Amino acid sequence: MLEPSATPRQAERTATRVIEGEALVMVIDRRELHRLNEVGTRVFELCDGSSSVDAITQAIVREFEVSEAIARADVERFLTQLVAAGAITLEARA
Repeated sequence: MLEPSATPRQAERTATRVIEGEALVMVIDRRELHRLNEVGTRVFELCDGSSSVDAITQAIVREFEVSEAIARADVERFLTQLVAAGAITLEARA
């Protein structure tokens, strides 16, 4: 479980392009390309270093009309996958 106040930030060594609502994220050092669906693209966009995990979850609830419990589980799982892929980092907030 991720700390709700943690702040995700896109990794510096990524390149991103959004085409028709879906992001293509290249993790340069790993030479990996990831294709994100519409919700994944929005989550990745919100990984700007100023939004907490909780704030990202709340945005997904509002924008995609999903329950908070489902959004929280999906956002946390996806953020964990992005960290493992090297596409984002998580910063602890005081």
